[in-house]
Amino acid sequence: MDESDWNFTEQQAETVWTCEQLRDKQGVKPHSDIMLDLFFVPIEGEQARREAFEKALTSFGYTVGEADDPNQVAASIGPIPFTPQDIWLHEERTTKMALARGYKPDGWGFAEPE
Repeated sequence: MDESDWNFTEQQAETVWTCEQLRDKQGVKPHSDIMLDLFFVPIEGEQARREAFEKALTSFGYTVGEADDPNQVAASIGPIPFTPQDIWLHEERTTKMALARGYKPDGWGFAEPE
């Protein structure tokens, strides 16, 4: 799978919707500082190049951490403002890195801001 096969418009719309839900239903304040966690899983039928993906993530300032699933790659960045635009910037960038190395996004999240 490469970038041309991925629906970035749908992914971005889902991010905006999720941010609106978190703001309206959970009371997360826009522009509050968050540590963004992004999760990725191998694409079935493709060779996942974990080491290359993790190296790309760290070269762009992401911290690679432990994930619940040993096949999953977890990356964090922050603090960043809680806005759909800021989250999307990182989501789009890391998705492109992931797709080029045999991974696809598997969600994002953050700890509740203080």
